[in-house]
Amino acid sequence: MVLLKKGTIAAAFVVASVFAGQVAFAQDATEPITQEQLDAVEFSDDELQKFIKANTAAVELQKEGRDAVVTAIEEAGLTTDRFNELAQANRQKKLDEVAKDDKEKEAFATVVKNVVKLQPENKQKVEKAITDEGLSMEQYEKINSAFQNDKAVRTKVQLLLQEQ
Repeated sequence: MVLLKKGTIAAAFVVASVFAGQVAFAQDATEPITQEQLDAVEFSDDELQKFIKANTAAVELQKEGRDAVVTAIEEAGLTTDRFNELAQANRQKKLDEVAKDDKEKEAFATVVKNVVKLQPENKQKVEKAITDEGLSMEQYEKINSAFQNDKAVRTKVQLLLQEQ
């Protein structure tokens, strides 16, 4: 019987999302932003440019991290769908019922172990990419939160992207 720690499974769901949330540069179709609102954005154009570069690098590293997780899953002889089924079953304490046999449970445990090893390394790479662009993690997270929640910040970032 393979026993896995509760936190280990959370780490295994890296397939869906490796670390910091990805930023989608999508247009918002609601009411237009005024120039005054754009001017009131609390971040400088330089900070937002750094954010764009850091986010682009972070998204690419997240993709590489997900690819590494998929590779670990496939090398263990599982598909990502089957791995996710087993992960869900494990969270519900039903792994023994869902897994075909001990070999599949061992393959699942191996993937989880490998993913747990990958996570800190991947997180470190993302953080380095962000700081290499001249932002602290706190600054990046603050801008990212504003981007996700403030239409004026989102619009300003989109305008800067169009200028590139």
